[in-house]
Amino acid sequence: MKDLLLGLLIGGIMGLWVGVNLGKDQPITANPFAEKSTMKELNKQFNEMQESVSKKSKELYNDSKKAVDEAF
Repeated sequence: MKDLLLGLLIGGIMGLWVGVNLGKDQPITANPFAEKSTMKELNKQFNEMQESVSKKSKELYNDSKKAVDEAF
């Protein structure tokens, strides 16, 4: 009974380790708790792009509002 529980515990830990790595598309023996630096870079680029689009849309809105006001 003791061996069975120990085997289940070790198997569960190893299965979790391998499953997390497979889910993150990493090698099976990699550290599953290490963060990918590419995700941080992509997140930073996305935030910069989001701010840029927000600024451009505000400028476009103000320009179109000014053009409508001038037309009437």
